[in-house]
Amino acid sequence: MNRYLLIYLVLLGVTLISCKSTYIGGYAATPKINIDYNLKVDLKIDTSKVLQATSTTSIYFKLIKIGDNNFSDAFGGNVGDREKSAATFKALNGSGFDIIVNPKYIVTVKRGLFVNKIQATVAGYGAKIQLK
Repeated sequence: MNRYLLIYLVLLGVTLISCKSTYIGGYAATPKINIDYNLKVDLKIDTSKVLQATSTTSIYFKLIKIGDNNFSDAFGGNVGDREKSAATFKALNGSGFDIIVNPKYIVTVKRGLFVNKIQATVAGYGAKIQLK
């Protein structure tokens, strides 16, 4: 009986310790900064080639997500937004462009009994932002 109790307590302890999440937040005094957002820029669009990339995430047992770890900061909240963001990052990374002009996204969700797969593909023209 003591052996089962010990095993139970050890498993309970490991479970409680491994599922920990910490968030520290707070509010600071707002600094008095005046930012002028009226910038004059030129957008140099390269229509000679299309930037394209794909990101896939697999979700096992609705708990474990395996996929890309690098994202752009453009999306959030809906199904496929994480993959769209990762695909955008992949398309822009190393291309020399700043943004994708007129991006087209294709999001595919495949649901299975134990594994769900979400795939997002982005295609669009690369553009460079230049200050005037």
